[in-house]
Amino acid sequence: MTNAIATSAAVSVDATVRIGKKSYALHDAMSHGAAVYDKLYLLQEQQLDYYRELGTLLIQVRALFKSDKLFGQYLLKSDLGSMSRQDRSDSMFIAANWAKVQKLNANGALESLGVSAIRKRLKAADKPKDAPKSAGNVSKGKSAQAAEPKAEPTVGSSDTKTTAKELAIFVKDMLKKNGITQAEFNKAMKA
Repeated sequence: MTNAIATSAAVSVDATVRIGKKSYALHDAMSHGAAVYDKLYLLQEQQLDYYRELGTLLIQVRALFKSDKLFGQYLLKSDLGSMSRQDRSDSMFIAANWAKVQKLNANGALESLGVSAIRKRLKAADKPKDAPKSAGNVSKGKSAQAAEPKAEPTVGSSDTKTTAKELAIFVKDMLKKNGITQAEFNKAMKA
C-alpha cells in the first residue's frame, strides 16, 4: 500500500505537492491534509455508533431464528451476506454491552480502538478491583495458582450469546424508545 502512495504523490522542487491529478502549494497541501484528518477523526467518533446500530439490528433479527446456524444461513442470502462473522460478532457485542461501552467511553478513550481492544477493556473493567492476590490459606508446597479452581473451556464463541432475560430487557427498552406497546408488539410477532 505504501508503494501505491509513493507512486501517486510527488513533490517538486518548487514545493508543489501532486497527488494524482491534483496539485497543491505546500501550505494548501497541509490544509488539505488537515481536512482529511478531520474527516478521519469524525469517522472514528462515529464508528462505535455504527457498530451499535448494526448490532442492534442483528440482535433483533437473530431473535427471529431458532439457532445461530439458521440465522447465519439467512444472513448469507441477505444484503449483509458479505459481512464477516467477526464483524457480526463485534457489532452484536457492542450493542449488547452499550451501557458499559458508553461508561468507559465517557472521555472518548474507546473511539480509536478496535472491537478486540474494547472487549479487553470491558473485561478488565468487569473484574473486581479488590480481588485477593493469593488464594488465602494455602498449604506448604503449593502455590496460590494451584489452589485456584480451573475454569472449564467453552465450545464456540459465548460473547454473542444473548440470554432470554437480556433479550427481554432489550426488547422492552426498544419498545419504550419507539413508543410501541407490548400488545402491538405481540400482535406483530404473531403475524
